[in-house]
Amino acid sequence: MSETEILSEIRRIARDELGLERELAPEDDLARDLGLDSVQRIELAVALEDRFRVALEHPDAAQARTVGDVVNLIARAKS
Repeated sequence: MSETEILSEIRRIARDELGLERELAPEDDLARDLGLDSVQRIELAVALEDRFRVALEHPDAAQARTVGDVVNLIARAKS
């Protein structure tokens, strides 16, 4: 799965699961730009784990600040 496909799925999940209506960009900060609180970040992580069949427990997962960081985490976990 390419990073573009991963980003597309993250956008869909953010829209469907979190009700985010804006188009996500890789440089978007999860807290500052998207306004995700800690509960919403957990909801997003669980939805991503379910969709991509990966575990996002890696220490870097807690440090993911942007949508692009999340894309990279998933891409690495899938490889």
